[in-house]
Amino acid sequence: MNRRPGGPFPCPRCEKLTHGEVVRTNVWQGERLIVVEDIPAQVCDICGEQYYDPLISETLRTLVVDDLESATPKRVIEVSVYSLEGRIPVPPPELEEQEEA
Repeated sequence: MNRRPGGPFPCPRCEKLTHGEVVRTNVWQGERLIVVEDIPAQVCDICGEQYYDPLISETLRTLVVDDLESATPKRVIEVSVYSLEGRIPVPPPELEEQEEA
């Protein structure tokens, strides 16, 4: 989310105070996961929402949309991918009927 530069401000999401921090974010491009680090942001002390000023947002957008193929990664990491497929318990039909009533 774009936000004005400067110091702490109330979080638009939960209204608690933000603080300055250097963060990372994840961006998916199709099946490709990109991690961008060293992003100056204001971060909510309660909900953890990250807010970037317009210059940071534009720089991040330019990197991910326009410059990614020509940029050199800081490092490359391996990422494990897990699935919940087959792990989510399904309630017996009689419990579903009771919940609907």
